Amino acid sequence: MDNKVIYQLESYIARITLNRPNALNALDNDMIADLISFLKESKRDDKVRVVIIEGNGKAFCSGDDLVDMGTERNPNPTDKLTEYTDGYPEVVLAMKNLEKPIVVKVQKYALGAGLEIALAADFIIASTDTKFGLPFVLRGISAGTYLLQKRIGYHRAARYLYLGEMFGTEEASQWGLLFKQVEMESLNEEVEKLAEHLSKSATRTIGLMKKAMHTSENMELEAAFQVQTYSTLASFHTMDYAEGKQAFIEKRETNFEGK
Repeated sequence: MDNKVIYQLESYIARITLNRPNALNALDNDMIADLISFLKESKRDDKVRVVIIEGNGKAFCSGDDLVDMGTERNPNPTDKLTEYTDGYPEVVLAMKNLEKPIVVKVQKYALGAGLEIALAADFIIASTDTKFGLPFVLRGISAGTYLLQKRIGYHRAARYLYLGEMFGTEEASQWGLLFKQVEMESLNEEVEKLAEHLSKSATRTIGLMKKAMHTSENMELEAAFQVQTYSTLASFHTMDYAEGKQAFIEKRETNFEGK
């Protein structure tokens, strides 16, 4: 049986590929379990310095499989609260807890859970034909109530949540959601270029900044600066810092190891 999610590691870049193209990479329980497992593997593996999440075929991800999420390997729990708690929100949390940069490559559709996963990444690069949306209301489902509102504000989010409308890359770019929008033929190149740049960067420092940003997101100023101060202190003890300082003294290019 073909793997519904593929994991590959090359040159410090971990690639997690949704591989259910005939269903527009709609997520079932197997895919969610594998996504979480591979994100945790990326977190443990020092050879991973950046993660790419992408979808095989013409679409990134059309959301949860509304026909049936359950599989033989991962049947639906009998308790609905457990089912919804352990669904794609666990993927989002695993992404936020991964102290390494995540790039999401998006084409055609990023809907429902697919958009939530994209919003949880650190960088989104999308083809210009991409449509984004959280059309849960069209199926009578209340979901998607946090990330989009956090990124674009209440009234914009209300439009797309309550009406189930989609938006394109122009709007997404104007709202600051995208790192870049490109023509489809340039999508792979742009994603690889960004991932390669990040893989040679001070990724341990990036991880500390990512953790500090998420930790202090809803804090008052004084507490937020305290988190920043401890993050700065932690970075002082990294090999990234030592290399950055030495490269500055020697007036040469840095050679970070992400440690």
